[in-house]
Amino acid sequence: MNERVQKIIASTLELAVGVWLLVSPLVLAVSGAALVNVLIVGSVIALAGLAQLVWTNTLPSWVSAVAGMWLVASAFIFNVDSGFAWSIVLSAIAVIILAVWDGVEVSHIQHHGHQASAS
Repeated sequence: MNERVQKIIASTLELAVGVWLLVSPLVLAVSGAALVNVLIVGSVIALAGLAQLVWTNTLPSWVSAVAGMWLVASAFIFNVDSGFAWSIVLSAIAVIILAVWDGVEVSHIQHHGHQASAS
């Protein structure tokens, strides 16, 4: 798969997971600090995915990966029902995998870009 296409796919999927986290409280019961947490983290992931679509830099991917790690921890820190906890954990796993996949590809794109401009 072309590295740029892979970057677009991974970034778009990260954006989609972020949007899911933003709308999931409408579908799954959550309130209080857990609600605020998922809205903030969902916004961070969505914005990082969007930034990665337009910016060829690894920073947004790593921000998403850290946000995903926090999501896993927050599923156990906040008192949420099991359905919402599963949503958070599965979203977090998806974000971490996508962020690493995206970050690695962006690194390849940047590396190849530097080689091409050095030649």
